[in-house]
Amino acid sequence: MTMRDGVIALLLALTLTAPVSGQPADPAPFSFAAWGDVPYSRVERDKALDMLAEQAALPLAFSIHIGDIKSGGSLCDDATFADRQALLDGSSHPLILLAGDNEWTDCARASAGRFAPHERLDALRARFFATGESLGQRRLALTRQHCCAENVRWSHQGVLFAALNVSGSALPPGPRSAQLEDATLHWLDDTFAQAQTGGAQALVIAFHANPAFADHAKGTPRPRYRALLDRLALGAARYARPVLLIHGDTHRYRVDQPLHDPRSGAVLDNVMRLETHGSPWLGWTRVKVDPAATPPFSFEARPQWLD
Repeated sequence: MTMRDGVIALLLALTLTAPVSGQPADPAPFSFAAWGDVPYSRVERDKALDMLAEQAALPLAFSIHIGDIKSGGSLCDDATFADRQALLDGSSHPLILLAGDNEWTDCARASAGRFAPHERLDALRARFFATGESLGQRRLALTRQHCCAENVRWSHQGVLFAALNVSGSALPPGPRSAQLEDATLHWLDDTFAQAQTGGAQALVIAFHANPAFADHAKGTPRPRYRALLDRLALGAARYARPVLLIHGDTHRYRVDQPLHDPRSGAVLDNVMRLETHGSPWLGWTRVKVDPAATPPFSFEARPQWLD
């Protein structure tokens, strides 16, 4: 066994892999919020409060923020993190936060404070991902990956949800980045396995980065996303039931079907993609889920306009 194989084996042994169980016999429709790449400024922070107030007025199961809680050029200091924790913890609904790139991989920039990226990821984990619960005034129980607590899973009304740490910026070179990438891919593989064996009627996978689906479809994937996209495609093809992918990063709201099976080149018609709004084109999306419908997902865009 090589040293890399040993690291991967250790990560797998430390991963929490509680199976999906107790699926409801007759799951009820529900909806949740998806948003991210906000706030990048004080004005946008005020708009984020408006979006949280809109969400609070609706009977949402939870809210998913796909990361980038600050701009890439602003300070990555603890005071900024504390401010964003206070903002997101004010959500009336359980709020699941993902790791974006602006709050850790981009923190080495001079304008961001020249922080060591993995030190900032550790700070995020200690502040936002240290418990088995979501943020928000109401909390949701989450299953966290032992080594990488920002990778989480939960289930609601027969639908399995998973969040992955996939950065829109390149990870700094070194063993910690390699271990994170390996662990995240395992979390993805294990999520598909649990959806299959646990009888989930649909699967939602959220991550921050836009992994350039079009390049993958042309057979020229970006190297750092090749393994992710290959495994997403293979897992979705095997699972065969509806899969929704949610990401941000490039700040363009869209709903489409961009994932192709690399073996045949065919579009995987059981997979949909939602890209959320992002600064300065702000907004959030109400995702409606009816596990008994075909397809089970529908989308209501809620754009916000700066005054």
